[in-house]
Order: sequence, then C-alpha cells, then structure tokens
Amino acid sequence: MSITQSFLQQCQSVDFSNANLQPEKQVKRWVIALSGGLDSMVTLDLASQLLPQNSIVALHVNHQLQSAADDWQQFCEAQCIQRNIPLHSFKISVTSSSEQQLRDARYQCFENFLAAGDCLLFGHHANDQAETVLFRLVRGAGTKGLSAMPVQRAIGKAMLLRPLLQLARSSLEYYAEQQQLNWIEDPSNQSVDYDRNFIRHKVLSQLNGHWPKASEQIALCAQTLAIEQQLLADYLALDIQQISQDNVLDLAKWQQFESNKATELLRHWLIGICASHVSRKQLQRILQDVIASRSDSQGYCKIGAYTVKRFKQQLYVIKTDMVIEAWPVLSLQQQHYNLNQGSLSFNYHTQGISFKEGMYLQSKSEGMSIEVAGRGRKKLKKLFQEHAIAPWLRENWPLLMYKEAVVAVPGICICEGWLEQGQKKAYLSIDWHPL
Repeated sequence: MSITQSFLQQCQSVDFSNANLQPEKQVKRWVIALSGGLDSMVTLDLASQLLPQNSIVALHVNHQLQSAADDWQQFCEAQCIQRNIPLHSFKISVTSSSEQQLRDARYQCFENFLAAGDCLLFGHHANDQAETVLFRLVRGAGTKGLSAMPVQRAIGKAMLLRPLLQLARSSLEYYAEQQQLNWIEDPSNQSVDYDRNFIRHKVLSQLNGHWPKASEQIALCAQTLAIEQQLLADYLALDIQQISQDNVLDLAKWQQFESNKATELLRHWLIGICASHVSRKQLQRILQDVIASRSDSQGYCKIGAYTVKRFKQQLYVIKTDMVIEAWPVLSLQQQHYNLNQGSLSFNYHTQGISFKEGMYLQSKSEGMSIEVAGRGRKKLKKLFQEHAIAPWLRENWPLLMYKEAVVAVPGICICEGWLEQGQKKAYLSIDWHPL
C-alpha cells in the first residue's frame, strides 16, 4: 500500500463515537500539527492533495527555545501560503526545555484551539512509535504503556489521528524527495541528552541497521498490544460500571475482587477518567498511600491534570486545577444548570419548597449552622459528615438562600420553615451532583 493510500484510508476511518464524543457523521475540519519537520510537512502535503481544501487548517506552536524558532514559524507560514491553507501560530513560554513540559504545553495549545468535529492530524511514523515502545519498556511499563501511541483518540471535544503511524520514516523521506518537499531539521534532535534522541540514535538506529524492518515490526507489536488492551477494557467495563459512578469508586465493592483483577479494574477506571497512561509507580502509590492508608490520612496521587484521593470507603478522581464558576441566577424557566464544579437540577415532587423570586445560591461560610426541618439546629460541617461528603467537595457545595435565610442544602436537606408537602401541588426538590 502506498503512503497516499495509507493516509487516505486512515483519514476515512475516523470514528467520533468510539471516544464517547458528540457523534459526528464526518470530520468538519482537518487541523494539521505543523512543526515544519519532515513528518509534519509530508502530512501537510498529503492533506492538501487528498482532503477537501476548504476544510484544512494548520497549527504551529513556537516554543521560542531555539534562536531560529521565528524563522521556522515563517517557513511554516510560507508553506501554507503555497498551498492556500490557513495557518494559526501560537507562541508559548515554558520554564524548562524538558520533553514532558514541552509536550504538555503543545497539547494545551491544541486543546484550546480544537472544536467539536475537528480532527487533529499528527505525522508520527513507525520509528516514532518504536522509540515510544522502547522508552516505555526501559521504564517498566505494562501492556497498556507498551501499546504506545494510539492511531486515534479523543482530544478535548475533537479527535486526534496519526495516519502515518505504521509507515517507516524512510517511506516519508522517499515521498518527500519524490514531491520535492522542503522541511526543517531541528538541531536539538541530534542531542543524545534527550531520552528519545538517545534511543533514536544509539539504540533504534542499531536495530534498524541489523533488521531493516525493526521499527515497523515494533510498531506492529504495539498495535497488537493495543487491540488486546481494548479487549481487556471491554471485559472489565461491566465490573467497573458496577463498582463506580462518575469519578467515584466504591472501595468496599472493589475489594471483593481477586487482587490481580482488582488492580486492573483500578488501572482501567483511572485511564477512563484521566485519558492518560497510569504508570506502575502511580498505581502502587494509589494502592499503598491512598487506598491502604489510615481513614483520616490525607494521602493523594497526581495523574496528569487529576488528583486521586480517598474519603472513607470512596476513591475520588478530582480535576486538579478546576476553575470554579460563579453561581447562576436561578429561574423556574431553567431546570438544569451545568457548572465546572457540578450540576444543579430542579425536580417536582409532592414535598419540597415553594420557589420565590429572589432566591439565590451561595457557598458556605466557616462555622455555619442551619435549622434542619424536623431535626433541629446542626453545624453544616456535621451535616456534611453525616452524609459522607468528602472535605474537598464541601467548600463548593451550594446553599439555597432567601434574603439572609438558608432555605435548603441541595441534595441534603430542607431547612425549618421551608418544607411543604401535599398531593394537590407539586413542590421543588433541588439536587446537586458535584464533579
């Protein structure tokens, strides 16, 4: 199969539904991650020839680390002008040149730019995949890690696709020469101080010298492991559904499984939420320092943009840098409110409250106490403890107010003087589901 056929076949196989995204019948916009290097230039050229012209844009991230960084940006601009493709360039500043920090910064730019229906195209090839496998192998990765980079996955509201992943770099070089393409060679790619460069120049080059198809075979191995991982994920999915809800895992139910299966259930549950590789070190820390710690322990583990914590017999996964939204102005015309920190909904029942214009939401105050209908005065902290609300969820738990009075604690109780019931009239029940 030619590089052109392979590229087109992969682009035609994009499936939004597999990533639990809003179903799209087809890609609305192809976004090319354009660095100016060989692989991204081949991707740009193939896309300009094979994909609908008015649906292609390119995205360049200028790291500002090399003296020639602005020249590279200008090169990408010129290449896009040649092909009549719009280019969006972003300059970023990072505190170090570490591979992981640079990658995180790039991906943040991509996520900020992408919209639903977009497909981000990367030019990663089989040599890149082989490097990833070897890098993870020496770090002691399991089968999930060794399956390396997926051909396609969700990224924000969009999809990410690597249409050249099974092709050797030599195939891309041959195509570029045939098409007389120009590209940039980043001098930092020659430095073996970087882990991936060391693998590329000192390990993989030797393997490819002895076995010319080594990179492609390693990439094929990663693809096989990815298929096996998906089969395992499908097998575990039903059990995960039984022991978890949203981002909370019931440890009492989880602990009923045999040890090895329990560990795999935990790993797959975390991957499903964090959309990130979970290392053996992270998994061991969660098992030992979070799950097996004392009930009053503050143990936690960070996985990318998420933090794993335990409260009583529940394991929580929390977005670390979540932006707390202001409470909305309430109206009976709207029965559901989705916020970063949770969702609020109004439902009608035979018992609840009568809504009054001027009711509003606010967060709790330190040392606050309320009069619970039929139960007397209670400290809000005590009420949260009784309902097993994790400490980190309490700060952003809404209180329904009228003037200076607390009307209800949504999802927990209604206050004295506000509870009404009867068969002839429907009353409001307010629910709160924290995220």
